[in-house]
Order: sequence, then structure tokens, then C-alpha cells
Amino acid sequence: MWFRRKPESVWAQDGEAATQAAAPAPKEKLGWFEQRAKRRRRRKVFEEVLGWILVPGLLYLLWLAYQAVGGVPKEIVDFGQELIGLALKSF
Repeated sequence: MWFRRKPESVWAQDGEAATQAAAPAPKEKLGWFEQRAKRRRRRKVFEEVLGWILVPGLLYLLWLAYQAVGGVPKEIVDFGQELIGLALKSF
């Protein structure tokens, strides 16, 4: 109101337009919601990659253990059949 700036001359405006066009636009800061979504996306991708690596590795280790023992021991098979029999008997 009291202190007004003088309007810039046409020459000054042209110079500013040229420098603004040459300078890259500053990155827009993400809000908390966008940051949370970005973290969640990263975590999901990480979990997927980890799953694709760990699950086959665990299956391979189980197969190696099975081969090392020479098959499933008879006691484990008998115990499993007893559990299934008890579960079916309760119905």
C-alpha cells in the first residue's frame, strides 16, 4: 500500500524469462501421504524379491535334507497318520 515497487521494465522481464527457461524447475516436495505410499511401494517390492529368493532356497534345503536322510522316516509318517486319524475321529 504505502511502499509500492516500480513495475519492471520490459527488458528486465525478458531477461528473467530467459533465465527461468534455462534453469531447471525445483522438485516439488512430497507430502506425508505420498512419502508413506512411496515407502509402502518400496517395502512391497522388497518383500516380493525376498520371497522369490527365499522360498526356492528353503524348498531346496528341505529337498537336500530329505535326500540326506534317505526319505521320510517311518516314525514321522506314523505320527502324521495318527494325527489325521484323531482329527477325523473328532468329527
